[in-house]
Amino acid sequence: MMKFVLLAVLVAGAYGCGLPTFPPMVTRVVGGEDVRPNSWPWQVSLQYNREGEWRHTCGGTLISDQWVLTAAHCISKGKQYRVALGKHSLVQTEDSAVFMAPASIIVHEKWSPLFIRNDIALIKLEAAVTVSDAVMAACVPAAGVLLPNNTPCYVTGWGRLSTGGPIADNLQQALLPSVDHATCTQSDWWGGMVRPTMVCAGGDGVKAGCNGDSGGPLNCQNADGAWEVHGIVSFGLGLSCNYPKKPTVFTRVSAYMDWINAVTAHGCGRPSVPPEVSRVVAGEEAAPHSWPWQVSLQSDSSGRWSHVCGGSLISSRWVLTAAHCINDRYGYRVQLGKHSLKAPAEEGSLSLRAAKIVSHDKYNMMMSRNDIALVKLSSPVSFSRTVSAACLPAAGAVLPHGAACHLTGWGRLSSEHPQGSRWRPECRVE
Repeated sequence: MMKFVLLAVLVAGAYGCGLPTFPPMVTRVVGGEDVRPNSWPWQVSLQYNREGEWRHTCGGTLISDQWVLTAAHCISKGKQYRVALGKHSLVQTEDSAVFMAPASIIVHEKWSPLFIRNDIALIKLEAAVTVSDAVMAACVPAAGVLLPNNTPCYVTGWGRLSTGGPIADNLQQALLPSVDHATCTQSDWWGGMVRPTMVCAGGDGVKAGCNGDSGGPLNCQNADGAWEVHGIVSFGLGLSCNYPKKPTVFTRVSAYMDWINAVTAHGCGRPSVPPEVSRVVAGEEAAPHSWPWQVSLQSDSSGRWSHVCGGSLISSRWVLTAAHCINDRYGYRVQLGKHSLKAPAEEGSLSLRAAKIVSHDKYNMMMSRNDIALVKLSSPVSFSRTVSAACLPAAGAVLPHGAACHLTGWGRLSSEHPQGSRWRPECRVE
């Protein structure tokens, strides 16, 4: 579960994922209703350019500061897209709105339009967005989680208000209770069209996701009160938006967490300068920039910046370190792209202040339990030859006995020697 705890913190930014500043006014209004502005701040409008005019085509969900989740069927080759964030009205100019071009669009490699399988895509934004009251990320569920039957969830979007009708000007929400797989696959419901990688919601003949909601989120509140995106609007009955026993069918996000993590972490753990690994036990000098995710966490405890701990860059804005490294009385900065701590300036290195530090809420110093913390950098870093992120393991992965690992840092080379401040040593750990 630790990987998903980390992912939840990564997408949280300063505000916390799935916790809007203006909570949605959730009701049991039938057929949908206008939402409270900015109460679903992860909802985006995917738009395409037609004859110089941007038109809404699908919804989507912001799941980190640079990634949007949507449906594969929303993407067509040859179209020019943009992502509108922080929107409430599609027809009004709004100060909260942010428009971003995609840097890349990744459609699931096994997307089948014929059978509507693997209807999921990820959009990488051209730059990281600034989290605000109007723009923040939804939480994502843990891998494999299944919604219990009749879980109250909400579909949001600017979809058609009725069969064949126009799309909505203002963002809409509708209560859609989840329908378990056994019910949704009954012959008089959806039967074999619904696969285990899908989730159904609605089916009462009154409320449903309609055209234009495609790609948008099925929002379900977890036990901690945060909203998770459990589904991506995929398909419904073509003859009617609201038909008994034909609930809206969503791509189940929890079935694709491994794929999502693999795509969003693309390029991690691949240094431009491969490390020169050997079987030296006591430690040796590392090849410069061969561990580009290694950082130096420094404090101002002595009135000047001094190295206190190592850490690992795991995204453009987050560093993983140990909770015992953190003392609330001091300020911290992170040095990235460093090889020598004594060299005042090295090409490709940079220093950033810690904007936020989150230690595990169950850290026990006495017992050394839950010794983990995350440091949010004051601004996102650009990956380069000297600075890039490490990959994270799959949730629950256990190292086999004898697995070859390498410990890196500027720690003391031995109990008799001072801190290895000049060169970063590396040693093999088995």
